[in-house]
Amino acid sequence: MEVLKNIPSIIARRVDYNRSIPFLQQLEITHNSDVFIGIHGSGLTHLLFLPDWAAIFELYNCGDTDCYLDLARLRGVKYFTWTKSDKVFPVGEGIHPQLGEPHQKFQNYRFDQDEFRRLVLMQVEYVRRHPAYVMELRKQKRKQYNEEL
Repeated sequence: MEVLKNIPSIIARRVDYNRSIPFLQQLEITHNSDVFIGIHGSGLTHLLFLPDWAAIFELYNCGDTDCYLDLARLRGVKYFTWTKSDKVFPVGEGIHPQLGEPHQKFQNYRFDQDEFRRLVLMQVEYVRRHPAYVMELRKQKRKQYNEEL
């Protein structure tokens, strides 16, 4: 999160979609996100509720390369993931709870912060140039202008 704090006009927020956050609030948080970042897992299904201009960043696909790529494509939002696998590093050994064996989906990961920042900046630029985003900003400016009159 630290690497995102010094990017101008970016508000980074860490959210754990668990039972303590009511589902409607989860939808509101997601729908008000322009870039949605997460590791492979069910939380990424929230991409279905992103605005049309949003970007989804799957930090690591855990060997399941098409799952969220396909879902993002079906939803119509832009999908991003690591292009340089040598910039993602497993930490410890993730053990599958039922099988008792190592498994990528139960592994923790670290990643290269400079590469992470580069990818996030690409996503921010994608959002800022998206026609639907530009139109929404214009609409908000007109509304604000009319309210000031």
